[in-house]
Amino acid sequence: MLVKALTCPRCGCTVFSRAHHDFRYCPCKGIAVDGGFQYLKVSWAADLPAGPPEAFGVEVNATQRELYDDWNTRADKWGVFPPGAILTRIPLKE
Repeated sequence: MLVKALTCPRCGCTVFSRAHHDFRYCPCKGIAVDGGFQYLKVSWAADLPAGPPEAFGVEVNATQRELYDDWNTRADKWGVFPPGAILTRIPLKE
């Protein structure tokens, strides 16, 4: 499943939103994403050096339903990749 993700320039974690109301921060609260698969809303700390990072696509090994259930049950297996995680960035179509 392709998800829209961003990497925080401060802590290096990559975050994505799993569901419509899944407002997801990175661990340092430098960036946050929301919207799941419906839209992409990005928030960022005012002290980030270059404003918001660019969004990109990442393939995750889960279905949309599994991602929703992960958020809805607060299992939190998905949504944040740690710094150094090997991710293949896929350009997003505008």
